[in-house]
Amino acid sequence: MQTLDSTVKWFNKTEGRDKICKVMQYGSRFLMWHLKVNRGNEQLSNQFKNLFQSTRDARKLFRLAKSLNELQTIIDKVGQNCKTPQEQIARGLNILTRIWFLLYWLFDNLSVLSSIKFTTSDPKPLQKKAMTFWFIAIITNLIDTVRQLIVNLQYIQQNKTNQSAQQQINNKQQQNRVLYLNLIKIFGDLMPAGQGSEFFPKVLKINLNDGVIGLGGLISGAVAAYQAY
Repeated sequence: MQTLDSTVKWFNKTEGRDKICKVMQYGSRFLMWHLKVNRGNEQLSNQFKNLFQSTRDARKLFRLAKSLNELQTIIDKVGQNCKTPQEQIARGLNILTRIWFLLYWLFDNLSVLSSIKFTTSDPKPLQKKAMTFWFIAIITNLIDTVRQLIVNLQYIQQNKTNQSAQQQINNKQQQNRVLYLNLIKIFGDLMPAGQGSEFFPKVLKINLNDGVIGLGGLISGAVAAYQAY
């Protein structure tokens, strides 16, 4: 267990770098689309396309073995002592979210290893599976985030005249500010995940362009970079 803890801490040192690369990746994707469609500048659009593809591939390599982070979180959550039904629900949703993310990282890792010809598998179906698990993880995380917000807002409403609960109310309000930022990240990530998993084009019959996908990822990456700073 100590070895796993040390490995996870070591991998986490690259987290801030990954968020900056995410901003570059999706910002470049948005500019690639904008310059081609709205400006007609094919040459500059191709330059940003190259930057988008390079940062995308670099991030995939950064994330090799990141599923260990999720495994560590799952182990910690399973051993967590929950005293109330609300805590049990929160733990269950969190564990479920981390399982989906673990599968996302796993297939994402297999996809990039296939892309660089380290393995002989076809990277496209692996990437689609990765994006599908990412989309499911985001939806589960959205449910958990909304649930936390509702619980906090109900507590604040019920105890707003209770002077002895003011410190707890302040804590809930601080938590809500983080949760609102998380919601922005979630809705931003839904754009690339929904398109990559083919949920939007096949289920909702909506085909997002690179501009929408890039803008969604850019917003999510900017919020994540701000939170990691």
